[in-house]
Amino acid sequence: MKEQRVLKEEYEVVAYPKLTHVRAGVVQIVNRNTHVHRALEMGLALEGDGLVRVNDNSFSVHAGSLFLFNSNEPHEIIASGTEGVKVAYLQVANSFCSDYVSCFRNLELLKNDLSVYLPPQQRREIIGLMVQSLLDYFAEPGDMYGLRCVCSIGQLYSKLLSYVPYRQMTEAAYLARNKKMARLSRITEYIDTYYSEKITLEELAKSENVTKTYLSHFIHDNLNMTFQEYVSSMRFEKALKLIRNTTMCLTDISVVSGFSDVKYLSRMLEKHFGMPAQECFTKLRSEAEKISSVEVQTFASEAVAKEWIQEFRKTYSV
Repeated sequence: MKEQRVLKEEYEVVAYPKLTHVRAGVVQIVNRNTHVHRALEMGLALEGDGLVRVNDNSFSVHAGSLFLFNSNEPHEIIASGTEGVKVAYLQVANSFCSDYVSCFRNLELLKNDLSVYLPPQQRREIIGLMVQSLLDYFAEPGDMYGLRCVCSIGQLYSKLLSYVPYRQMTEAAYLARNKKMARLSRITEYIDTYYSEKITLEELAKSENVTKTYLSHFIHDNLNMTFQEYVSSMRFEKALKLIRNTTMCLTDISVVSGFSDVKYLSRMLEKHFGMPAQECFTKLRSEAEKISSVEVQTFASEAVAKEWIQEFRKTYSV
């Protein structure tokens, strides 16, 4: 008898190891599939080029690009080249300073691509405040560590909310969005678990106790791609990881990743990176060896993250 698959209600977990309600870091991304998390996230591209997809929009990013994602807002980041794009991020939970700023709980900013929306002077000011917030976060803990971090992040978000339009959702809308995102997280977690096997929309719909038609529209409306497109994108992300951290050949990788034919994976590589599949395969593997990395998103250590941010500040004089 076939084992019944169960959908899990799970988000990408945001842990706060250094400062309550706040998390920061630098990640080198080749491909980060569509995901959500329970935190307002601001991103700053330090190096490299890529593409961000959020809601039904997409925009290019390069060194100096500034962007943000609301809590529970599905988004995807894809590098333009095999070397990846370095992104510094600052995640602030909805409960940040909730005793003093109640609006954080149901806040929704109405712009994602701040590099296009903000005038140069305002953009430069926000980047400078973000860089300072990141450096304060990565500083050695001391008696005033938490206070410095809260002050710099508070100043950053105070300026941000004075420049970027936002709205406060009603309690009903806030709860409805959370319920919707809980379903979306169960679906993406399910696909992440069973990507190497045959996955059908019918099986997912049955697990969610909805019709196939409803679920098809739900996935498309929230991920801006069809069910099968999302499954393929998840398999592609897994294939990229295997290229970078194993010695497996492309044919074996395609099988382990759930592709029925290596030609399909080859076409995805060619379309994504704009070069023949074998050349792309070789470059991805060599780039992984160069940076001693085994993942398609590599989180820098605090020391390295601080170094990269300081180098960015010198280069861009912020």
